[in-house]
Amino acid sequence: MRRVLLVLLLLATGLAGCSGGGSDARVAWHNALRDWEERRDPAAYDAWLAIPVPSPEGREAHRRIREADRLYRQGIERVSEGDPAARDSFEQAVTVAPMDPRLYLPLARTFREQADLAPDNPHLFIRAAEYYRKFLTLVPDDPEHDDARRELEELDPESAQLAALDAPAASPTLPAQGESLGAAMGLAAAALFLAIAALLAMIARPGRGGRSLAELALARPELHPAIAYLVSSLRHELLKHRIGAVSSGVTALAEGRASAPQRDFVRGRLFGGEPLVDAWDGHIRAFERALGPELDLRRRDRSFRAAGKAIRTIGSLERGLREGDARAMKRLALAHAELHRLDRELFGLVSKMVRTRTGDALLRSIVDEVREEYAASRVELESVAIEAPHPAPEVEVFESDLVLVLKNVLRNAILAVGRMDPPGRIKIVVAVELEPTGEENVVIRVLDTSPETLTTEAIYERRVDRGLGLVTAALTRYDGAIVVEPAEPPWAKAVTVRFFRAFKDDDRPSREPPAEERASA
Repeated sequence: MRRVLLVLLLLATGLAGCSGGGSDARVAWHNALRDWEERRDPAAYDAWLAIPVPSPEGREAHRRIREADRLYRQGIERVSEGDPAARDSFEQAVTVAPMDPRLYLPLARTFREQADLAPDNPHLFIRAAEYYRKFLTLVPDDPEHDDARRELEELDPESAQLAALDAPAASPTLPAQGESLGAAMGLAAAALFLAIAALLAMIARPGRGGRSLAELALARPELHPAIAYLVSSLRHELLKHRIGAVSSGVTALAEGRASAPQRDFVRGRLFGGEPLVDAWDGHIRAFERALGPELDLRRRDRSFRAAGKAIRTIGSLERGLREGDARAMKRLALAHAELHRLDRELFGLVSKMVRTRTGDALLRSIVDEVREEYAASRVELESVAIEAPHPAPEVEVFESDLVLVLKNVLRNAILAVGRMDPPGRIKIVVAVELEPTGEENVVIRVLDTSPETLTTEAIYERRVDRGLGLVTAALTRYDGAIVVEPAEPPWAKAVTVRFFRAFKDDDRPSREPPAEERASA
């Protein structure tokens, strides 16, 4: 339904292209191309599909979508036939256009069929589960949604439960207006409540003075999941549904061109139900309860102070708006703009928190911390080597969760090496690998020289236990995976952790075409 509404909306604006909308189509096409060709963003499919068909850009976008669809389907069919050259079809398709998210279902079923034929290869089952989850999350209104969920439950019951919680309709972290934080922001609300509860015992550090939210986030990475949940609740429940929803109406009121239905809608959304001031204070109290005495939103955070003043201003304007007071309408527009600034700022804050750079500095700090744990034992850690690309790729995973995952994998390798005769060695390697669908994975391999046997099944059997069980739970939340792979001598095996790559802010597509293109428009 979301895609249909988006297409209809942009088609409607595109039909106005005869009177100057052509430049809009060019801008939309420029941005849609960059979304795919530079970022490989799966959400680019919607943007391509929404280019107005009557425009030359729309005709080209839809032609390429049809051509890519043929190639993607050909690749899926070749996978089902066991054709080792199936990747060629996907690589061709990737250069043409993004994939229709609905194809994740046949892709998942194909990988599951191949996994049934090769039960000794758990990697195929992991891939199948990943693609099922993607289909369930990205296409929640598809007619085959229920069948897909049942199939995933048969394959991996826990993944099916998490996919249900991660569905956009149920997720309080779902951004509006085309924003996307990626898979990491699909964390289940229940898991985040538990994370907040677990953090309460860690955050009482009196005597250090209050901090703004941004300062606290910078100083306390372990609080990022709790901060992200609180921010998403504020944005979703208040800044989007009540403030953002009236944006066009507020503009029309300030410019003196609002229709009667627009005025009624603005008044109903702003002054109906719970008073805005009470709703705002409720969110502030939630921040204070969860994040403790270090946080001081009311005095130390300028953005929240300004937003609180704007909320109180709006709360005082009900009579003026009802009477059509022009001054009240201008004050409303200024207060609305202030809250919109806070919304953008919070989105940027969480976007940065959920991105973690998998570089040498982070890996070295993890190795040093684990080395301290085993300093008094007979385990020798001097031989832990690190290989990471530069610049380091980023993943949309909270740093605290990535550290948890890698520490547990490294501990497991250290203990295995410690049980063998010296010399024992460990190595951490980071690489970027391309998926058949055009997405990129950041792959972190922890190699060791221990002859002890470890299998992927053994890791996943511990999913509700300590150690590697915590790893599988964290990976599932982020649509990641872990697998045990053979390794070339002198290494005995590699425990490989994989997350989808997140692109740096500098790589995000511009909302405007190049200057020369604007000049010719």
